[in-house]
Amino acid sequence: MLGITKDVVTEISKYYLIALILLIPVPLAGDYITHVTILVMLYAVTAASLDILVGYTGRLSLGHAAFFAVGAYTSTLLAMNWGVSPWIGIFIGGLMASVFGLILGVPSLKLRGPYLAISSLGFGVIVWLMLINLDWLTRGPLGIPGIPPLPRIGPIDFRSKVAFYYVALAFTLISIFLLHLLTKSRIGKILMSIREDEDAALSVGVDVPLFKVYAFLIATFFAGISGGLYAHYLRYISPEISTLGESIYILSMTIIGGFGTLIGPVMGAAVLSLLQELLRSYLEYRYLIYGMLIILVMKFFPSGIYGIVQFILRKVRE
Repeated sequence: MLGITKDVVTEISKYYLIALILLIPVPLAGDYITHVTILVMLYAVTAASLDILVGYTGRLSLGHAAFFAVGAYTSTLLAMNWGVSPWIGIFIGGLMASVFGLILGVPSLKLRGPYLAISSLGFGVIVWLMLINLDWLTRGPLGIPGIPPLPRIGPIDFRSKVAFYYVALAFTLISIFLLHLLTKSRIGKILMSIREDEDAALSVGVDVPLFKVYAFLIATFFAGISGGLYAHYLRYISPEISTLGESIYILSMTIIGGFGTLIGPVMGAAVLSLLQELLRSYLEYRYLIYGMLIILVMKFFPSGIYGIVQFILRKVRE
């Protein structure tokens, strides 16, 4: 059904094995580098999941941070109010984010271009307002502090940055590997055909509405799990993680990295997270900087950072 050969799986696996070997020693660089890398990895999965919508299906979303927040709040509330293990709560958070993705995805099936973007923007605002106004549940704008960490496994205490780093590393590599396989599968090819020409895809018998819903479910599920891990890592969340600004931040990673490439958004997450750390004294200007970067990338490097890296590699080989 998926149309993925063993050779494709083997070829892709080699790259992830190399990435694993390169990333294993990162905690040796100290707590600060480890902390930043954890955040990069969580945002990388979120940006890569958005790429399934934007880059592979051509569905522009301006509310992806809302699904990240749904996953974070679901896992947090389950752990704090009902004693559900975060290991289970994070997965349920991903499923809940998918439910919200379905709520957005089904009514917007016939929307295209800016109309879909506006509907996703409105949905993100609704989620943000819910988190603010349902203060009996979410504590409103004050946020939720003291979120339980991931439960210990034997002697491993996940309050330690090093221990959590390897959880985030495993999650990131597995998630992006699965998304990568998806893009190489029959489903991935169908999503790309919808992006290129929706009417042509319909004319050859593709169930376009069904595959659009698939894209929403997959993208929001991974965003929700990322949000759950984020909550149990920082142990504090607030409605700020669901704002339009956060959605723009995630979309910037996807565009600057190179949408429709999957690996590009990972690069974008690394670059923008590094920029955010370097420009911490000028955070009020960060959206201006992101906007300028997007304009420059779209004008001169439409394939983003991924395209630049590919161009350099081709020149080196020549």
